[in-house]
Formats: sequence, C-alpha cells, structure tokens
Amino acid sequence: MMMFKMSRFQVQGIQGKLLCAGALSVLGILTGSVPHLSLNSTHWIGTYSASAQTITPEEMGNYARSILAIEQQRSQAYEEVETILRYVPAIDCRNTDAVNQLDREVKAIVVNYCEGSKNLVTSNGLTIQRFNEITELVKTNPQSEQQLREALSRLQ
Repeated sequence: MMMFKMSRFQVQGIQGKLLCAGALSVLGILTGSVPHLSLNSTHWIGTYSASAQTITPEEMGNYARSILAIEQQRSQAYEEVETILRYVPAIDCRNTDAVNQLDREVKAIVVNYCEGSKNLVTSNGLTIQRFNEITELVKTNPQSEQQLREALSRLQ
C-alpha cells in the first residue's frame, strides 16, 4: 500500500490536488500497488544497488515529469477501455499473454499506452532501469519521497 498522503503534499487548490493524486496513481500503478488497471509499461529489473541510493535533482525532476505525463496517458487509456468494455480489467503491460488475449481494439489501446509510457520515461532522460530504481527508492526512502514531493510541487 502506498504511504503517501495528499495532506503531506501541502498543495493548494483543487487543480494541484488532482495533479498530485494523478502522479501518485501512476506511481502506484507502476509499482503494482494498485489492483485495477495496471497499465504499467515498466517492470522491476533486478534490485537496485547501493550506488543507486542517491537521486540527483535532475533525475528526480525527470522522474516527476515522467510520472505526470504517464498519468495523462493512463487516464486516457482507462477512459477509452472503459468506453469500449463498460469496465476496465486488470491489465499489466508486462503480461504479454494477457494483453494478446484482449479484443483487438482494446489491445491496440493498451499496447499504445505501454509503448507510450516507455517512450515518455526515456524522452525525459531516464532509462527504464533507472526509473524503476527511483520508484523503489521513493517507496522505501523518506528522503527520496520528500524529493519527489518537492519536484512535483515545482512542476505545478
């Protein structure tokens, strides 16, 4: 379960709160903490090493931009799938067998989302492996969590 709380972000206005909620949704989806519509494009690649314990401000800014952009795509994909199926099944980009079993139209939406998410991460200057390392650090390290909150606040 995610340990973030909206009140800890101390954002002002409904727009800021919605943006933070979206960012946390993406983080939850990418880390497998959300049981529904796990349209995530990344997966854990091994474990992170001790050398990956530090996140530079540039990396955290890139990470925050990535999760905000991914949330926009996830939200759109969610709505499209829900319109077609009238519900949204649990979908995981890493499970190609499950994705391949989807209706052709839904599969196209999911594949587009998964590939788009990967592209967003790399276009924001991160490798998928580094994105996953940062995700793990944010989940387990209070300093990294604070760094993310500050980066998200700057982007709003």
